[in-house]
Amino acid sequence: MNNPHRQESREPSQVQRLFRQLLREWLWISLVLLPLTALLSYRTQMNLADATPGLSALLSVGLVTGVLGLLLWRPHWALWITLIGMACALLTSAGLAELRKWWSPTPAFLSILFGYLIWNWRRLNGVLTYFGWELARLDSEPKVFPERRRPRFSGGDRLQGQIMALEQAMSRTRDTHRFIADGLEYLPVATLISDPRGQILLGNRKARELFEGDLVGDDVRQQLVQLGYPHVSQDLDALLSTLPLLEFRDIKERSLRLERAELLPVGGEAPVGWLWSLTDLSVERDAEEQRALMLRFLSHDLRAPHSAILALLDVHRHQVGGDPQLFDQIERQVRRALDLTDGFVQLARAESESYQLQPSLFAMLVLDVFDQALPIAQQKQIELFHDVDELAQESLIMADQSLLTRALFNLLENAIKYSAKGTCVSLQVTQHDDWLTCELADQGKGIAAEELPELFSQYRRFSSAQGIDGVGLGLSMVKAVVDRHGGTIECLSEVGKGTRFVLRFPIFKEY
Repeated sequence: MNNPHRQESREPSQVQRLFRQLLREWLWISLVLLPLTALLSYRTQMNLADATPGLSALLSVGLVTGVLGLLLWRPHWALWITLIGMACALLTSAGLAELRKWWSPTPAFLSILFGYLIWNWRRLNGVLTYFGWELARLDSEPKVFPERRRPRFSGGDRLQGQIMALEQAMSRTRDTHRFIADGLEYLPVATLISDPRGQILLGNRKARELFEGDLVGDDVRQQLVQLGYPHVSQDLDALLSTLPLLEFRDIKERSLRLERAELLPVGGEAPVGWLWSLTDLSVERDAEEQRALMLRFLSHDLRAPHSAILALLDVHRHQVGGDPQLFDQIERQVRRALDLTDGFVQLARAESESYQLQPSLFAMLVLDVFDQALPIAQQKQIELFHDVDELAQESLIMADQSLLTRALFNLLENAIKYSAKGTCVSLQVTQHDDWLTCELADQGKGIAAEELPELFSQYRRFSSAQGIDGVGLGLSMVKAVVDRHGGTIECLSEVGKGTRFVLRFPIFKEY
């Protein structure tokens, strides 16, 4: 795959373009001044009756060429180079005069002076052009916070205008730096910024509290080791990019998650630093542990006495002197308590984050649900039909098979429960584009239109459910499972005609 940063770095930068433009300007100055110097020096030497005007002109051209070359090589010494070049021309003329050789320094003197003036004029113009381009680019970038109002320059001096624009840009940059520093300081997560070698440049308030130190100038790997991070204790010189990003327990038994991001310059691919964050998940992990303990209590410890009560009822139901009606009432209430426990446990698991998603054949999940629901339907003399089209038979979805099967079973069980004897329940699975559609329809009592908006709320029982056992958690669990699978669920119903649920799931594509 092509790397956009690599492609961008191959293009010449604006500075490189500026240097190339200045080199072209220098070549044009040289190509103009050197022939003029040679011509002027030759004519001057001819007027002085010089026997070798060509050699004199060559001497002038040599002096001017040397000065122009030094101006290009050491532009910050331009004034000294020019003065020394003109002094050399005067000294050379004086020395030749002592030898009774008349050589006029005027052509070389004037060429050096004009070369200095023209070269510095073109350099200044190039710098102003570059400043204007950079300032315009900076001004076009999105603003991260409201700017202060500043007066605009209305004069005609371009240099003064660029200086004022530069001052405003620097002020804006300082404001941005302050804004970023303040924003970083008060982030609710411990955040560090380090250089490419791992030396900490900045740490916010949360980081200083977590590491209990100032941090600036310390090595990030050493600090992580002292905190209890497990993967750098053996090699403190490990590359920062190879440190595993994971959740770990520190020396104070806090649950921390380490994250890292590269800090890349504009148009570059080599990081100029690293951004580190340590998120304290202790409260969340403690809550998850409490949730797991509660679920274990509900699914085992709370079920055990209820199951024991049902076993005792079964033993004493047929003894002489027992009250069968009382036993039936007790059994009904115990089973209702068990259903409530099961419903709550299922809903809690559906809303948890511990989904084990894997590619699954949706058609196989549907067949499994039908096998579970078939005895219930036969007992109530309800016919079950299912139809899976050819495309859907081989379609995969990312699913937690246990939870999704339970959700589909809840829907099918409800359809059977609320349908009259001798009716039918149908389930149809089709594929449209990148989605699987599962439609479950019954011929039951239906749901009133005004009750549909609250259909998936917890502990809600509707008018059509009167006289039928239930606790109002099944559809809440179904909605939670479908949402966590990236799907949608819709209910269409009409009182007296039945209900139709439409579920849609994104298809998993293997690349």
